[in-house]
Amino acid sequence: MKRLPGSVRRAIRARYYDIEPRAWIGKRGLAESVIEEINTQLEKDGILKVEIRKGALISTGMDRKALAERVAELTDSELIDIRGKRFILFKPREGWERYLRRLERKASAQRREEKPVQKVRLDIANFRKKFKKGRD
Repeated sequence: MKRLPGSVRRAIRARYYDIEPRAWIGKRGLAESVIEEINTQLEKDGILKVEIRKGALISTGMDRKALAERVAELTDSELIDIRGKRFILFKPREGWERYLRRLERKASAQRREEKPVQKVRLDIANFRKKFKKGRD
């Protein structure tokens, strides 16, 4: 289930694409200890890059995307990006409800601040007259 709008997902992906993985899924697959470690890291930092080892693919019988989606589901986090054998998870530290409310307030404030663009009509003849008067 995707909770974040695409613009937020893109911003997170652009900001954190180059972080190093701090959790690995190996031949034990999605053991309880692995999920606990991922949850601990997410609570600590809010963002985590996880690497999938070959043993995990063999032991679980899942492909990389399915495995990443399952981890996101088990940890109640958002899957931001999957690149090869690594994927990025995001989970707001203050909780999803508060985070999404804050995003909505921010978006509504931006909508209120947006002013319609005024079209400016350029009258070349009047501009030339004014320009000539200023030079004389």
